[in-house]
Amino acid sequence: MTRRPRARRDRRQGGFTLIELMVATVLLGLVVGMSLQLAFTMIEGYRTQRSALAIERNARGSIDLIANAARAASTGVVTGDLRDAGGCTDVIGLSVENHDDGPDKLTVIHGITGALTSTRAAVTSATTTFAITDGTGLSAGDLVIVTNGDVGRVFPVNAITANTITTTQGACPGMPMPSLAKGSLVIRARISTLYIEDSSDGTPMLMLDPDGDGARVAQPVAEGIEDLQIAIGVDVDDDGALLDNDDTTDEWFYNAEGDPDPPAITGGKWRAIRITVVARDLAPGTAASAPPAAEDHPAGSVDEYRRRVLSTTTELRNFIQGNP
Repeated sequence: MTRRPRARRDRRQGGFTLIELMVATVLLGLVVGMSLQLAFTMIEGYRTQRSALAIERNARGSIDLIANAARAASTGVVTGDLRDAGGCTDVIGLSVENHDDGPDKLTVIHGITGALTSTRAAVTSATTTFAITDGTGLSAGDLVIVTNGDVGRVFPVNAITANTITTTQGACPGMPMPSLAKGSLVIRARISTLYIEDSSDGTPMLMLDPDGDGARVAQPVAEGIEDLQIAIGVDVDDDGALLDNDDTTDEWFYNAEGDPDPPAITGGKWRAIRITVVARDLAPGTAASAPPAAEDHPAGSVDEYRRRVLSTTTELRNFIQGNP
């Protein structure tokens, strides 16, 4: 009996062994795990970057808005004696409500784009209507500054017809109403109050009230702004410079604990304000930081928010330089 030769195994048709499959599975699991970890890290990095950009954007937008309003403070009135004759707002050109235990509040009377004209008759304490040279750009609901350069008053525009403004004056105790002669400048105006307020979900917001104590509702302009601090630079010794020792003996007010109120703005010595804005994440994360000290407001407790602090010094360019 003849035996047939046994067919040789073709190695090319052979499969993986169990050990090879196990090794491949482990390696594949490691690769997938590392890929997922890398993807998670990248996504978290992008999220962190977006959050940081949002904080930066809110802080810069807020400080630019506040600085621009401050630069325009007391438009057309070099002495700062610009007051609200209609609503009796307790502001003279620019006012800082200081708080060493919370955010400050800034109120500014300033001109805005629109009408620029002059009066055709004197405006006095008895005035309820006054004619202007050109009423283009003005409408009912506006505010206007009437100024002779040294003194100015803000009036509401209740109605305007044929270049004649109908207005009202409030009974404002302690606010003398000067006679503003024919030819006084008329400027479309706004009384801007900027302050910090928490929304219903606890998010701090920079708020803008566009008419001071008027009927218009304040609107949020930036989220995540948790602190606003303002220091006032006053050239007390008339040397043209502002001494800054970061204490109560220098020429900056509200920059150190225990600072007194500054002298009256109408004294002609206010030169600048320093604005500091603190912005934070809208939601807590894994970072740990504390609300930083700013001017006379001390630092807060550590929490899970990241923050961005911006500060700028703004010259009060409409104010007289030196004693009036």
